Amino acid sequence: MATTTFSVASSDLTDYQPDILGYGVADFDTQLQFAEDDVIRQIRQDWWERYRHTVRYKDITKVTTIEMNSNKLIASQWKRAVIFKSFADYIYPILTKWKDPQGGDGADAFQVQMAHYRQRYAEEFQAILRDGVKYDENLDAVIRASEEEPIHHLRLVRWPKL
Repeated sequence: MATTTFSVASSDLTDYQPDILGYGVADFDTQLQFAEDDVIRQIRQDWWERYRHTVRYKDITKVTTIEMNSNKLIASQWKRAVIFKSFADYIYPILTKWKDPQGGDGADAFQVQMAHYRQRYAEEFQAILRDGVKYDENLDAVIRASEEEPIHHLRLVRWPKL
């Protein structure tokens, strides 16, 4: 079974960790759905607010009534982010033995991979924002330049007073 919005399935995890389905867990569908929900929540927080205020809906009367439709996001753009988020926050925490990293044995392999994928997720999310989130406003399956607005965090952006 795949996630509801971005269609990420347990089989997609093997592209990054070929042996992930060999640890006694039949599938990670629930964990993938949790990760997808987290990614969509972060898109709303980090991208949608700026997009709707500065790019798409400059009319103050529409700003408070327009909500992001996650079905207008392009699934292929977010698939890798969902996979990285699921590894970091949901899959490896299930598999780890939670050793003390300061102890004699150090952190186990899953704890190390959690940190790795947490960093990869942060990098992927920021890369998507800088490249431009593809948001199919009219649901015609064609992304025009006006539907792919990059959000640059490397420059000063003044928010309009509301």
